[in-house]
Amino acid sequence: MIDYYKILGILPNATTDEVKKAYRQLALKYHPDRNPNDKNSEAFFKKVNEAYSILSNPEERENYNWEYKNSQQTSSNQKHQQKRDEPKSEPKSEPKITPPIILEYFEEIRIKVYSLGKNKVNQSALYNSLNELLNKKNIDFLISWGDLKTNNHIVEVVMSCCKFLTFPFIEILTPKLAKLAGSDNKTIQNIYAFEKQQKYLDIFSRHKGVIIIGAIILFFTIISLLNNKKSSSSSDNRPANGELNNTFIKDNSSATLDKNAPKNIPTLTTEELLQKEKERLVSNGWEQEEINNGQLSSCYNFLPKKSKINNYLEVQVGVKTDVAVKVMDINTNKCVRYVYINGGTTYKISHLPEGSYFLKIAYGKDWYSKVENGKCIGKFLRNQMYEKGDDIMNFNLKYTTNGYRIPSYQLKLDVIASDTLNNFNSEQISENEFND
Repeated sequence: MIDYYKILGILPNATTDEVKKAYRQLALKYHPDRNPNDKNSEAFFKKVNEAYSILSNPEERENYNWEYKNSQQTSSNQKHQQKRDEPKSEPKSEPKITPPIILEYFEEIRIKVYSLGKNKVNQSALYNSLNELLNKKNIDFLISWGDLKTNNHIVEVVMSCCKFLTFPFIEILTPKLAKLAGSDNKTIQNIYAFEKQQKYLDIFSRHKGVIIIGAIILFFTIISLLNNKKSSSSSDNRPANGELNNTFIKDNSSATLDKNAPKNIPTLTTEELLQKEKERLVSNGWEQEEINNGQLSSCYNFLPKKSKINNYLEVQVGVKTDVAVKVMDINTNKCVRYVYINGGTTYKISHLPEGSYFLKIAYGKDWYSKVENGKCIGKFLRNQMYEKGDDIMNFNLKYTTNGYRIPSYQLKLDVIASDTLNNFNSEQISENEFND
């Protein structure tokens, strides 16, 4: 194996700046223009260029380092073998790299960090060690080997080590672990649940004082509100199933007017308030759209991705609401499909590319859209509510001894009172988060 570090005259742990500096010095010294008709200088100049092209590219260097270390280890073992006074014995071959051997490297890291403790662990060094072992070549090798039990064990060990890292490091390693999990949907869910948990812990540790004070204030505010509620004699105006409250409409029919307010101010009806809100939206650049079931237009700044795989996500919507559904790639956080489905209908989102996805869903009536900062955004005028799905939908082909199985899903979406009703786990989000 060509030793690119030796060619550039640097150590394997050299920084990017050191690699660049060594290259420039050698390039100036051995450039053909400075050494005309010198075949040796020309040949060495080509090796310098080759070494720099590999070591200056982070991904190429990561793959090279993996091979370089194995090569160095093999060379060292061969030299040690030659020193033994056994001329007739055959040299022992290097043990073959297998998933259990790679797992041992991860286990060694875990043992070391737990022996040091969180306060003494060098986070950058720990992250670099984990990230280097989780390079593309190793992950591809582990997946192709097909030892799912060992791969899942590696995921568990890495997540255990990640407890010693701050969230920015964990956020980079998470997609690599999800890729290593392959088509194991349960493990992928555990990985992203762990990432979410560490994110909240990181936020809490950085803002612990503010959060505690806020919690105390919130506690006393709730106590105060509960006391006020007990002392009031207001009736329960809970809406019927499927009839969400309009967030901008107030019920003026039962409102008590200020005794000092002018008597000649007319009370606006619900329809009049609705009309005023429509006029306000139009004046701010919003346009009402009548949309049939199907994919939303390219105005919504996404590129629909389709495959030839005959899978589908079937969505059944209740009669009280329309929905807009975004299918989001969990690794890139990019929208791959964006569809509108009218209330009381069923629609199939078909031919999704292989991958893992989560959903963003908007519920409501009267869809409006506008172009803002070069991007088309949408919202419902009435009964609007927005959700993000916590469950992961794994559309990777599942291979079995009898061939492969095509995964598909069925969802039921509706509204009930002041909440949504669906057959998967979800959390409410804001309008801005839905349009992001």
